[in-house]
Amino acid sequence: MKAVRGPAVLLLALTGCAAGESAGDAAGACAYLVRYEGRTYMDRGGDDFEVAERIGTAVLPPCDDTPNDGDPGAATPIRAYRVVGWDPGKAIAVGTSPGDAVFVRVTAG
Repeated sequence: MKAVRGPAVLLLALTGCAAGESAGDAAGACAYLVRYEGRTYMDRGGDDFEVAERIGTAVLPPCDDTPNDGDPGAATPIRAYRVVGWDPGKAIAVGTSPGDAVFVRVTAG
């Protein structure tokens, strides 16, 4: 299954931003990070990828772009999918379905 890619998908998936912010406001302040099996992954919106089977549940950490502005909220669970040709230890796709999945790769460091 070929997945949708690009900035539009990223804006739809920015659920980890502080309450009251629009996706447009938050895009500059909060990176799209995903945690899965002890690793942190970052959005790779321009890369082509193919979604395979579901492999579990990842977590979108809350966005704390204003540390002194109260509780940033709770982490949000999201479905994790294997990406064809990639080891899940290096890259996965996340989304509510394979069709809206976002390609994320392990961050350096």
